Amino acid sequence: MSARLQLLALGNPERGDDGVGPAVAARLHGRLPPGVALRLCSGDVLGLVEEWRDLQALVCVDASTPQGEPGRIRRLDLAADELFQEFSLTSSHGFGLAEAVGLARALGTAPPRMVVYAVEGSRFTVGTPLSGPVAAALDEVAARIFDEVVRLAAEASTCS
Repeated sequence: MSARLQLLALGNPERGDDGVGPAVAARLHGRLPPGVALRLCSGDVLGLVEEWRDLQALVCVDASTPQGEPGRIRRLDLAADELFQEFSLTSSHGFGLAEAVGLARALGTAPPRMVVYAVEGSRFTVGTPLSGPVAAALDEVAARIFDEVVRLAAEASTCS
C-alpha cells in the first residue's frame, strides 16, 4: 500500500536552524502510523510536486525566516492560511515551499489537506548547529506533528 499521507521535513542540517525539519524527522522516525511516509528534502521542493498527486494530506515542517521570536512554532492550515514566500527561506531549497504549493495547486496535484509547521529560526550560517531556542522547540513541534499525522491518518482511513 502506498502512503496516502506524507510528512515532508525540509531543510539542511548543515545550516543552523534550517536543520529543524531533519531534526524533527529524526525524532519521529519509526513512530509514524501506517500510511504516513516520511520524506526529507534539503534541495529544490518543486521536484516533489508530482509525487503529491495521490496524497490525501501533506504535513510539512520547515524553518521560517527570523521575525523576532526564535523557536516560535506556527501551524498553518493551507486551506485557510496563506503561505507567503517571505515566510520561508529559499536560499537552501532553490524554489521554496510557497512556490511548490502554488504550482501544485495550478497543476491539480495539491493534496486536499496541507498543513505547515514553521519554526522561526535565527541562525542559518553554514556549519552551525541549531540555535538554543530552536533546539528547545524540537520536542514540542515533534509532538504536535505526531498528533496531527495520527489524526489525519485516522481521517484518511475512514474516507477510503
